[in-house]
Amino acid sequence: MGNRAEEPPPHRALLDSGWHTDWHTDWHTDGAPGGGPDGASGPDRIRQVAASGFAALAIPREFGGAGAGLVEVAAAQRTLGAVDPSAAIALNMHSFTVGLMADYWQRHRDTSWMLLEGIAGSHALVASAFAEPGGSPNFMSSRSSAVETGKGYRVSGVKYPCSLASTATLVCLTARVEATDETILALCPAASPGVTVEGDWPSMGMTASDTAKLVLRDVDIDDRLVFHRGPADVIDDTVISGMVWFSVLLSATYHGVLSALLDLAYRQVTGSGRYGARVSLLGRATRELLTLGGACRQLGRDFEDGGLSGRAALAAAIALRATLSDVRDRVVSAVTPVVGSRLYTRDQPAAKLLVDSLAAHHHPPSLLVCDQVVGDHCTGREISFDPAG
Repeated sequence: MGNRAEEPPPHRALLDSGWHTDWHTDWHTDGAPGGGPDGASGPDRIRQVAASGFAALAIPREFGGAGAGLVEVAAAQRTLGAVDPSAAIALNMHSFTVGLMADYWQRHRDTSWMLLEGIAGSHALVASAFAEPGGSPNFMSSRSSAVETGKGYRVSGVKYPCSLASTATLVCLTARVEATDETILALCPAASPGVTVEGDWPSMGMTASDTAKLVLRDVDIDDRLVFHRGPADVIDDTVISGMVWFSVLLSATYHGVLSALLDLAYRQVTGSGRYGARVSLLGRATRELLTLGGACRQLGRDFEDGGLSGRAALAAAIALRATLSDVRDRVVSAVTPVVGSRLYTRDQPAAKLLVDSLAAHHHPPSLLVCDQVVGDHCTGREISFDPAG
């Protein structure tokens, strides 16, 4: 969505309303959103965005960051999502991780401020290494192992898929402490001995998100890089905060991707002057995105000001994540007759956005459990992320 001197068209002004951020991209894609800057590889594009100040948005000002809150970071993610979906989904994991760390410091006021200051001072990119093949349904738990040593932990495990796999300078990971029922949340320098990047993510879309398999073999992590240790498989404040940040930023990112797709559809119609039934279809898609955007910003604000917390915040975050998938399918359904064959033509901007938007269904928690989680909370039952439960 970049800076433009001219007045935006009505559909853009409507979809952009309510989204405010001090961060802007000046990337241009020859009038076709969703392509990213020409001639730059995925990792190069990611580094360019990070260097623009994007990577330090969520870090408090006193530690060298921009001091942006959840809603403002979400607006920046949306802006980037409309311009380059691959870079946006990769950097979403950085934004989520750093935002979670900033929220953790706000709640605990502990020495984790030093980690935030270090990230801001070194312009570090932080990968989110939580996902695991066959891992626990609790996305903040882990099957990776951490063995206590005299100076910290020795960690082994496989993290997949992991965005920013080759571009990150730090990795935020979870691992279960051996011989205990506890899990650690820690930062690990990406260049540490025993950390390797293997293969890539054979996804249909988001192909330039620098996503691959991260393997850790007896990696030593200094105790000073561990900012949380708590009971495994327990929904605590850190899990809740992480789910809220993740759902809000994820929804905003794909809101940007879908807004770019809808923008193409509007420009196709207004450019041809052929309206008719197309107007209602575009109005339907716009309505869906307005509703998703409003819900995304409201959850972010409610969580930031303390109006929503605990299990209620978790249920609201899970509801938003599931709604994102529903809205994605309804928007695509509405614009398909309008855009026509361009949606399925190789190298067409609309086709690229269509495929990139498919990844909205990939992210945790599983869609099989989202409605169950909301229902469990509202009926007073214990929340479970296990689809077999």
